[in-house]
Parts: sequence; structure tokens; C-alpha cells
Amino acid sequence: MAQPDARPTVGVADYRNASERKHQVYDRVRSWADLRLLDPERDHPDLAEMGLDCFHMARWTPQSLRDLQRAEENEIPTVNSHRGASATVDRLATCRLVETAGITVPPYEFGTTEEISLDPPVVVKTRDEFAPGGHDLSVVVAGDIDFPGERFVQRYIAPKMSFKLFRIGEHSRSTRHPPRSGVDRSMRSLARETATTAKFEALLATVADIFDLNLFELDVVVHKSVYVIDVNPVVSLQGVEDGVEMYDELLSGSARTS
Repeated sequence: MAQPDARPTVGVADYRNASERKHQVYDRVRSWADLRLLDPERDHPDLAEMGLDCFHMARWTPQSLRDLQRAEENEIPTVNSHRGASATVDRLATCRLVETAGITVPPYEFGTTEEISLDPPVVVKTRDEFAPGGHDLSVVVAGDIDFPGERFVQRYIAPKMSFKLFRIGEHSRSTRHPPRSGVDRSMRSLARETATTAKFEALLATVADIFDLNLFELDVVVHKSVYVIDVNPVVSLQGVEDGVEMYDELLSGSARTS
């Protein structure tokens, strides 16, 4: 660990070809720390021997999640808890947790085709984010719902408005997206920052408490009610004007308190 007057060492699990926004964050970090970019697709059993003053899982993979656990076990400060980040891998468990806290989610079920009672329109996904095809989804608008094995199936809410809500340490930000951006990723670059309402602030505070996360984003749609669609323990900050500065501030605070 760094001495009081020494530059801290920050380990970040991310790709070298990460987004331009992430590299802007990392350039700022290099102004006050020694940055070690760690391949998120490799385990690092020697993590405790790297002299890290902070470990941050910026890319969410099974390997980086295990490194997050190693960091905690070796008392290396982290931005997010392993408990919270690992809980969000399971879509079914995530929905149950947020629903128990009084947050509205679209109706959902998990099971085989024969066990699903929801009628279209629905969204069909794997239960596990890390399963093969875990980032893919299919929208069944009408007709039979048919898929192999077991799947997580959720009512498709046709959004009047779509948002991403961000929590970056003590800061909250919101971006508004075209209504179909949840199922058409090519539209996500059209995000525009908007005011974070009191309702959104409350959602972010509740999720931060449930999952013990300091950095995350929520996918939210509005149609008669406000529905949380997804909890993601890594962030893009796309469309957030001061996102780079806040991200750097969070990493700096995590490293300097070690």
C-alpha cells in the first residue's frame, strides 16, 4: 500500500481498447496515481502481491468478478462490493431483491416454455448475465413463446420514456433515450442528459443500499408507472457531461482512503 506521500497504485479491470470516455478517466487517474490496467478476461491470482491501493472492476466478466472477490479478501479497497456486483449477475434474483424493496419491475417468470404463463409481448433472456448469449434478448410481440431450456421472461413495457440513471459515488445523473433504445442498442448514442428527479434520486439511493454499490446504472422505462429494467454494476456514462470528472473523483477517494 502507498505511504502517505507516495503515489497510490490503482488496478482497473478493463480492456486496453476501452471506450474513449473510459480512457479520458484513466488519463486523469494517471495524473495522481500509477494505473495498472488488468485484462478482464484473465484471473489474477497474484492480485494481493501487486501493491494495489484500490481495485476497480470497470468491465464486468466472470474473471474480473473473481478478482473483485480477491481484492476484498485481501482488504484492498474497492469501488463496489463483490456481494452487490455478483448479485446483479442473476436477473431473477435482482428482480426479487428490488421488488422486495418496493421498486416496480415488469412482471417476470423463470422456467421452460411450458412453465411460462405470461402472454406476449415479452422479452426473453438468459437468467445469468454471463451465460452464453447472456447479453442477447428476443422480443416476442405475438404468437407462441418458444425457447430451449429455461429462460428469464419479462413483460415488455412499451415505454413512453426511457432513461438511464447513474450513481457515481454521492452523485446522481440521468440521461433520456429514444423509447426503443432498450432493444435497439444502435440508438443508445442518442442519449441526452436530463434532470434527475426526486423519484429517480430515491430509486438510486434504494438500489445503492440494497446492493452496496457506489457506481452503477439503472435502465428505467416510464409507462403509467416507473419500471426498473436492469441494474448494471459498471457504467458507460454516455451522455453524462461531467461523468469523467465524477468517475475520477470516485476512484481517487477510494484509493486515498486505503
